[in-house]
Amino acid sequence: MRITFFGASREVTGSCYLVESAKGKILIDCGMFQGCKLCGAQNFADFPFNASEIDAVCITHAHLDHTGRIPKLMKAGFRGKVYATPPSVKLASLVLEDAYKIMDSDYRREYRPKLYEEEDIARALKSFVGVEYLKPITIKDLTITFKDAGHIFGSSFIEVREKNGGSAAFSGDLGNDGAQILKETNALGAVDALIIESTYGNRIHEDEKTRESKLRTVIERTIKQKGVLIIPAFAIERTQQLLYEMNHLVENRIIPRVDTYLDSPMAIKATDIVKEYPQYYDQEAFKLVASGDDMFDFPGLTLALTKDESKLINSAPKPKIIISGSGMMNGGRVLHHLIRYLSSPSTTVLIIGYQAEGTLGRQLYHGDKSVEIYGERVSVKAKIESIGAYSAHADQNKLVSWVANAEAKPKRIFCTHGEEGAAIALATRLQKELGIISDAPRYGDSFTV
Repeated sequence: MRITFFGASREVTGSCYLVESAKGKILIDCGMFQGCKLCGAQNFADFPFNASEIDAVCITHAHLDHTGRIPKLMKAGFRGKVYATPPSVKLASLVLEDAYKIMDSDYRREYRPKLYEEEDIARALKSFVGVEYLKPITIKDLTITFKDAGHIFGSSFIEVREKNGGSAAFSGDLGNDGAQILKETNALGAVDALIIESTYGNRIHEDEKTRESKLRTVIERTIKQKGVLIIPAFAIERTQQLLYEMNHLVENRIIPRVDTYLDSPMAIKATDIVKEYPQYYDQEAFKLVASGDDMFDFPGLTLALTKDESKLINSAPKPKIIISGSGMMNGGRVLHHLIRYLSSPSTTVLIIGYQAEGTLGRQLYHGDKSVEIYGERVSVKAKIESIGAYSAHADQNKLVSWVANAEAKPKRIFCTHGEEGAAIALATRLQKELGIISDAPRYGDSFTV
């Protein structure tokens, strides 16, 4: 079995791994490159393989950097099935349709070329097949098992075993310890090679108690100052996790009720999808729902689905909290709120997720005092805060622990889905502490299991 790295190699986005066995060819993920200056060119470049020869695609989870080029793959001639867990199938449909709307809007407004057409989206969505955790499927001479990665709803790591050959596991994105709603990450099985994410391969998150304390502090300060708290949040998982925690804080009167606006149509729709699959909840969330509580709702919360509802937030009195996308602040309704409120000292922007290089979120995280939004120069007088423990990605300690507690140690490890420093740092620690040969592969590198 041969594995070739065609994305997320010493960078975070664009996950795509070609697996070739004696009889078949599959892709693990086919994601979009995001955030960087060269991402447009990378997304439009021809695939470095013949799409019509691919037998199937297996998706670790619904995020765009893991699914975003599937319609392009269809356009290039792929006619196989796309396998993912049932929640991932629904969430990926939402993600891909939303991405196309943005592309189409950019095309109409600025004549930017589209990566694919509407018919490619339709063909892609028809190709999706739901697969439950721990129920192996067979594609040619490959046996494939999806296991719970604990990253976002329906996320998986995927174990691939070749008949009379080698085996490999693809971590996708692994979840952080202590994440609400989601079950804990399944244990890694015995495999020859492991391809593991390294988004936070050189960092350690705060613990859960520190996270809640920081959130409380920021909210209480916003209320006291009669200010605005803007929380840029990813529509899938991060928003649901935040709503869950605020439900707890408000309904238990740990913080005062404060007007809170969820200004993200995609997040609202994603939350509805999450509600359809209570069997995927962890025990605590399942009990909460069984008791009759809507864990994503609380007094003071308003959903802004339409543009007009979004505009009404501007005139809403302070203090107020605005949860809006996109999570990296490189698009979406959050930009309009940032233009309006960034220059006010009573505003706080709370960053609760990874900010890719080249995004507005990364600029604010690094402390830029002036940023450009929609061609307008905006001074940054708002407080910029961050809580790493809200990340849906495992930190370095969790990643190392997950490998150390595998059914058997892999013979080789490849650290991907991380910036170069993070990937190398994780590979260095894995090799030093666990004695496993570990590398940070580059785009186009191959390895035979």
